[in-house]
Order: sequence, then C-alpha cells, then structure tokens
Amino acid sequence: MDRITLAQSGRNEIVIKKSRFITSMGRVATAEEAEAFVADVRRANRKANHNVWAARIGWPVSVERASDDGEPSGTAGAPTLRGLTVHDVSNVVAVTTRYFGGIKLGAAGLIRAYTQSVTEAISTLGLVQLVAERELNITTDYATYQVVDNYLREHELTATADFTDHVVIHVFLAAEQDAAVQAELTNITRAKVAFSFGSTRTAEVPLKEQ
Repeated sequence: MDRITLAQSGRNEIVIKKSRFITSMGRVATAEEAEAFVADVRRANRKANHNVWAARIGWPVSVERASDDGEPSGTAGAPTLRGLTVHDVSNVVAVTTRYFGGIKLGAAGLIRAYTQSVTEAISTLGLVQLVAERELNITTDYATYQVVDNYLREHELTATADFTDHVVIHVFLAAEQDAAVQAELTNITRAKVAFSFGSTRTAEVPLKEQ
C-alpha cells in the first residue's frame, strides 16, 4: 500500500471572477490535528466569507471529513475532498479560504473553483511517498570496496563507509531492494562481502507530477 502525503505544508492562491481562493494545506497525523489546523486558518482569515475544508487521515484511510462552511451543499467541501482522493493523498488537511469578489459563480462554477484551488495547491506543494527502509551493512576488504562502491553508484544508492582494518558500507534500502542487492553484490564480488542489518527509517521519496 502506497503512503502518499504532502511534501510540505503551505498555501496557494488563485483568483476566479474576482473571488480569491486561498488553499492552505498541512500534514497532520490525527483528526484533532486537522481540526486545530482548520481553526488556525479561520483565526487568520476572520473576514473571509468561507473557510471550506477537507481532511484524510491514515493508511489505509480511516478518517475522511469535509465542510462546505456556508457554501451551497456539495459545492465546496466534497470537491475539496475529491481533490485529495484523486491524488491518493492522506494525513493531510486542506482549507480553502474564499474572499467573495462580487460575482456569483453558481453551483457548477463553485465546484470547479474549489477543485482547481486544491489541485493547484497540491501541484505547488508537491507530494512524497513514505517508504520504510532498513540499513544494510556491507562488510568487505579494501580490494573489493571499489567494486561495491561502483555498484552502489551505478544504481544511485547513497552510502556511507567506515574504514578500519576492513570496510563497512552502510546503505538504506526499501524492503523490495534488499534481496536483489545482496544477491548481485555477492555475485560480482565472488562472495567477498558479508551482510548485517542496522536501523530503520522512513524515507520521503518525491513523486513526479503525472
């Protein structure tokens, strides 16, 4: 299951028929954090006509909430939530603040406006995939080190190394990479490597826009 979330918190503004739509987005871990984020945006925009919001929490998603905040039912909160769902993004809250510009958009226009606002905010802030990684420690001799280092560079794997009477190379790998890397290194070094495991971490891998 892919775990996709925002690359960073922030906001983006668009103007449609003189109305300002400012979408503020934040990374959150709980519904309570999402509600606190919404409250902060409302306090910062007390004179706004509407502060429409939506949130998705969990992998798999366990919480989905949305509010039209005074806009006609189904024209604001639901499109905002769909904007999050289309990108399969979670642990995120989006609040679109609207300052009315004097021109009514109609139901269809509001749906398009709120959809566009959250979509452009996501594009501006970016998305990342959260990937669980485990540290693979590769122990070898000095003569074999260059072979291992070349392999890691060719496969764009970032590593560090400790040099004593032998060399220990540290590289973080996703679970699906582990077996293949060990097998290939064993083969190209003629088994002049030993493996052990270290710590784990969650890496944030940027997602390219489709």
